[in-house]
Amino acid sequence: MTILDFFKTAHPSVLAAKMIFKYLQEHYPVYKISDIADTSSGGTPNRGMIEYYNGEIPWVKSGELKDALITSCGEYITESGLKNSSAKLFPKGTLLVAMYGANIGKTGVLNFDATTNQAVCAIFPKVEISKEFLFWYFKQQRIDFIAIGKGGAQPNISQTVINNASIVVPDKKSQQAIVNFLDNIEKGNGIDEKFFLHEVLNDVERIYKYKNNYVDLVDSFRNQLAQIKNLNQAILQEAVQGNLVEQNTKDEPASELLKRIKAEKAKSGKKEKKLPLIKPEEIPFKIPKNWLWCKGEAIANYIDPQPSHRTPPVSLDGVPYIAMSDINKNGVINFVSARKVSYAVLEEHRNRYQLQKGDFIFGKIGTIGKPVKLPEPYNYTLSANVILIQPDRNIIDDNYLFYFLCSPIAEKNLRDKKSTTSYPVFGMGKARDMLIPLPPISEQKRIVAEIEKQLAKTQQLKNHILANQQATEQLLKALLHQAFAVEEVLVEDLEVV
Repeated sequence: MTILDFFKTAHPSVLAAKMIFKYLQEHYPVYKISDIADTSSGGTPNRGMIEYYNGEIPWVKSGELKDALITSCGEYITESGLKNSSAKLFPKGTLLVAMYGANIGKTGVLNFDATTNQAVCAIFPKVEISKEFLFWYFKQQRIDFIAIGKGGAQPNISQTVINNASIVVPDKKSQQAIVNFLDNIEKGNGIDEKFFLHEVLNDVERIYKYKNNYVDLVDSFRNQLAQIKNLNQAILQEAVQGNLVEQNTKDEPASELLKRIKAEKAKSGKKEKKLPLIKPEEIPFKIPKNWLWCKGEAIANYIDPQPSHRTPPVSLDGVPYIAMSDINKNGVINFVSARKVSYAVLEEHRNRYQLQKGDFIFGKIGTIGKPVKLPEPYNYTLSANVILIQPDRNIIDDNYLFYFLCSPIAEKNLRDKKSTTSYPVFGMGKARDMLIPLPPISEQKRIVAEIEKQLAKTQQLKNHILANQQATEQLLKALLHQAFAVEEVLVEDLEVV
């Protein structure tokens, strides 16, 4: 976790605590946790011994520490489990700190006597220091523990790390004043201008202002990006409804185009498949006169890449087997991390279909829709959770069909017709049956050109917003490094009471 990550996720009260403890360490004697408290950790009874579990002794795990009072736990152990493990029974009121995993540095205070696992450190003060003061100390110290614990598969710290952590111990009255000040901020009551550490008030107010301004900026950037997305969707909707470019009376109407293609196929001896009629009640909106409503199977070939739905075995030196999970939000396929299958599977698929420039896929299981263009070279194969669409380029421009399937109209169609099971499915039959507004082929090309012109403009706007966002974060990062830099005043020991 970086300082910027800490700033983004931390409550303003925790940021204020960081500033206060920074000030204390620069102006007061600094000790180690081991100077002012004893520490202990728990243990896990043997999981293979069923008689050690489901008893009456609470057993708290690190994931149950949420920077709050611990009022319940998920597991209980027996007296035998306690006696035959390194678990220890800690009294109500004990302050706990998580040492492992995603919860590293999180704290909790026991509201009942309980044991813990080995990922939890218990803190027992041996000087005049309040648990509430220690609680705030550990909340603001979390970023430092994460920095120390990083490097492995998951961040871990030890009792040694906690014992060596630096801390300042002001008098009891000052501790309580600090606790009250931070509690008020946490409750949303703002900053108490009468706080006794007048020198730190400016720092707290500054970091508080940074946080509020950053939240406002994030909301603004998020809203701007949402507006860009909505604008893109509006462009596509206007395009597929015939409102983006002007119609040209000289264009061959879509109905005549289909008749001509049908006649050409008849002359060549190809068998023409009879297509189902479209009922008037099926038509969702009006289209220009020279356009035509048609079903997907009339203008493209829809292929199930893996009709058996049997996932081929992994072959580490094979070819990528592309599923929707291998595609990021920008429509880019990750060929490196994709499952690999044998070249025999690739050849088997090539006997059923040949990929061509302009082909694309969309999800039919789990992730529904989300068309993705297939890049060359075609040294990969496709999984059973996608539908391969190969447009008939004599009838429809592949980019026009792609943009139609990205449009809000198509997305609504997909949502409305997907199976209502717990796992969304949009089958081949529904894909072939989807209604598509077909303009004259020359108008399709004009529509595609205008869509790409408009999307290029919105992309420029998006890039500008993202650049401003990045610049804001870089400036904030520099300010935070300056704000949180600490110079410690070290001492050797502290009188124990």
